[in-house]
Amino acid sequence: MTRLAVELATLLLLAMATTVLMHDNNNMTSWADDTFNNIPERFDQMQLWRIYNITDALQQSMPMGELLEQKFGGNVWKENSKFLDISIAKEQQKAARSFLNAYRLEPQIILDNVQSLIDEELLGSVQAAQSAPGARTKKATREGSGMHWNDYHDLEDIYAYMREIRAKFPDIVRLYSIGKTVEGRDLKVMRISENPREYKKIWIDGGIHAREWIAPATVTFILQQLMSNWDKLPNYLRQRTWYIMPVMNPDGYTYSRKVNRMWRKNRSPAKRSQCFGVDLNRNFDIGWTGVGSSNNPCSDTYRGSEPASEQETKAVSEFLSKRKYNLEGYLTFHSYGQMIVYPWAYKAVKVKDASVLQRVGNTAAKRILQKTGATYRASVTHEQLGIAGGGSDDWSRAALGTKFVYTVELRDRGTHGFILPPKYIKETALEGWIMVDTVAEAME
Repeated sequence: MTRLAVELATLLLLAMATTVLMHDNNNMTSWADDTFNNIPERFDQMQLWRIYNITDALQQSMPMGELLEQKFGGNVWKENSKFLDISIAKEQQKAARSFLNAYRLEPQIILDNVQSLIDEELLGSVQAAQSAPGARTKKATREGSGMHWNDYHDLEDIYAYMREIRAKFPDIVRLYSIGKTVEGRDLKVMRISENPREYKKIWIDGGIHAREWIAPATVTFILQQLMSNWDKLPNYLRQRTWYIMPVMNPDGYTYSRKVNRMWRKNRSPAKRSQCFGVDLNRNFDIGWTGVGSSNNPCSDTYRGSEPASEQETKAVSEFLSKRKYNLEGYLTFHSYGQMIVYPWAYKAVKVKDASVLQRVGNTAAKRILQKTGATYRASVTHEQLGIAGGGSDDWSRAALGTKFVYTVELRDRGTHGFILPPKYIKETALEGWIMVDTVAEAME
């Protein structure tokens, strides 16, 4: 059994044998205690609800998701103009349901037990690591890499893969550490280019939200698609300068893998609160104080103390601001929803060339449907996801003048949400690659 399989099996056994840990608003847990105990938080009998008509039913100064978050310790999974997906712990379900019923809102139960989905994911990881070990060993020997897309990898595996690619392609690959996180982890970005001075640039990132594991998996797959067949790629792919950052939130990603599977933010401690973390995708300097984010450090959409207050945000902003010449593509991968969206998100307006972005998005969605059968919808962000300021995509358009800016919400549409089983990684990652290929071609 590989190291990864042993680790995951141990985690699964620990999780099943441990006394249930109560879910305390997903943010109040002490980092020191959790790290010392190294026991994954459990979500037994926590239900995932979908609530429709939230805008029409309540005229609140606070968004419905944040209201339920504060009143009942809910954990928002997805909130847009059409519905809200939120998980509620067992002990709060009755009170939360009564609150909603008073406004004639009836939540639909998407998932009866969040923990069962996490256990299924862990079991799938163990099975993936154990399946056909001989075949995988031979493949690793041929290709020189243990990286695969049958399972989700930890940060160390992802960074090792990036170092390996740099070693294989020293003439065209450069590996940057563009800064450090609050916990001291490197923020790594890879540049791939045969002519970085002249070629048009594309930025690709994933993992800005820790629990969206499919995003780093997709970005590493995109890296593999580029580098496994570089010499045979069409010119519209080879004659580009690629900047690739698989994990923008290393602290949060590591925390989600070791302690709290549902963690979203980074791990920055608040100055006047016991809560941890800032939502990095509300921390960029664009519409920062607008709706769609919170000034409450305990909220999952906490925007931070000021724009670019976080080391991750600041590092990315400074790195790209120095390289904005010829930067024509900005793709950031998230989950879930199967959507391809473009600016603006911080205001209910489309960018002037929205018709071009819509056409390219439609093309990608059509190609994805033909290849995998998955349905993606292309649209302007605020229409699909609601208004939210501080996003990296809007910032790249406003501050850098990047033309082809897209946020790609990967699989699925809510059946598994963030906890997408490993068996779906390859097809989902392929959908991400199709999007990248389509945008690169459109830049011609």
